[in-house]
Amino acid sequence: MKCIDVIEGTVKSILTKVQAVSIEDRLDDTEYVRMVKAIIDATDQFVGDNPELVDDPRLLNRVLYEFSRTLWLTNQQAEEKTPDDISQTANSDSAEYQTYYYDYLYHRGNYPR
Repeated sequence: MKCIDVIEGTVKSILTKVQAVSIEDRLDDTEYVRMVKAIIDATDQFVGDNPELVDDPRLLNRVLYEFSRTLWLTNQQAEEKTPDDISQTANSDSAEYQTYYYDYLYHRGNYPR
């Protein structure tokens, strides 16, 4: 097993556990995304300080970011189960907004109210 696989698998496991705890404790979206960003940034810092472990740290960062966003979207979709008579367009619009919302929180820290 390569070092990148171990790092990626460990961080994905941590992100999954953080999401489970955030659902259980009903953490604020901003707090949750800030924790996820801290974990990914710390991983990025670690691989940056140890370049012999990972050939392309940007790839690892992107994989972890997309994984964390997918976890987020999966949870949001589970919470927004809609009746069958509502069109799929509403679900698509909601998923698009949730993606935008997550990206905004991740990159800017707070969502304007």
